[in-house]
Amino acid sequence: MIHLGEYDPRLEGIWWVEEAGMSCNVYVLNEGRTLIDTGNYYGMLHELSQEFDISLLEQVFITHCHFDHVGGMGELFDWSKPKVYGHMDTLPYINFRNVPFMQIMEKSGRIDQVVMLRGGERIQVGPHLLEVIPTPGHTKGDICLYEHHNRILFSGDTLFPSSATENILADADKQLGNMEQQVASLARLVPYAVDFLLPGHGMPAFSDGGDHVLNAYIETRKGVEEDPRQPYLDAARMLSEAGRPEKALECYNMALMLDPANVEALVYKATTLTELSHYDEALEIFDRILKVAPDLLEANMGKGFALMGLGRVDEALQLPGFAARLKELV
Repeated sequence: MIHLGEYDPRLEGIWWVEEAGMSCNVYVLNEGRTLIDTGNYYGMLHELSQEFDISLLEQVFITHCHFDHVGGMGELFDWSKPKVYGHMDTLPYINFRNVPFMQIMEKSGRIDQVVMLRGGERIQVGPHLLEVIPTPGHTKGDICLYEHHNRILFSGDTLFPSSATENILADADKQLGNMEQQVASLARLVPYAVDFLLPGHGMPAFSDGGDHVLNAYIETRKGVEEDPRQPYLDAARMLSEAGRPEKALECYNMALMLDPANVEALVYKATTLTELSHYDEALEIFDRILKVAPDLLEANMGKGFALMGLGRVDEALQLPGFAARLKELV
């Protein structure tokens, strides 16, 4: 078991039990009172008890129903009585030797210890505020957990760290998975600012976690998209709406590498440059657009705002329709 605070102070108080055999990564929070997944091997109890009092375990979050993530519950329940948090579409599919987990909990008088999640909940876990993000696709009821204070994403099997030239992605479960949902779930994660990515398998990413999320989304989209530019344009829009213009700009640049004359990418790149106060560069792009599309309203408006940013207000007000549009916005 590894204390992740050794890698970065913002991970203080989070422990990592590394995957082994048919068992996933397990993360321990709140001085041993909270687990994210339980793994699936006898020995987990011994591993945890070396650092924490297992009888104090209060809650377990299950990222999805696969046995390598839930199998360890049986051993843990012999020594503790934690609440189990799982998505409403995951809990019914957890089975132990073909006996449904929910049935086991009911017969043992513990059904009140099961917390059914729908997504969107924010749960305080010691010093950590965890947001439940529904991310179906690998299975019907996957969730990720986002820790707001330190921008940590516990991603389960929704995505894993991978380089820009690869995309490590868990297959969609044949009965419970859906690739279209998986793409939509990755899109749901793109707007989040992620510094640390703690996955269900493999080595965590201790920096640039958001780049791994973005890469997973774009590369997965490219695998099913006919137009290779569109994933970059969609990601840029989501990042811009989330108030992350620098990352949006990177995506517009990638789209323009594929198609340097793409008007949509040029307009929004210039608009983003204006937002970042790079007015000269934005103005150059807007002028280039207007040479080939002089009546394009978005380019005229964008040029006006770039000119105003440079203090050239009179020039901006002389642009066709800019003054009237400005009055509407004010």
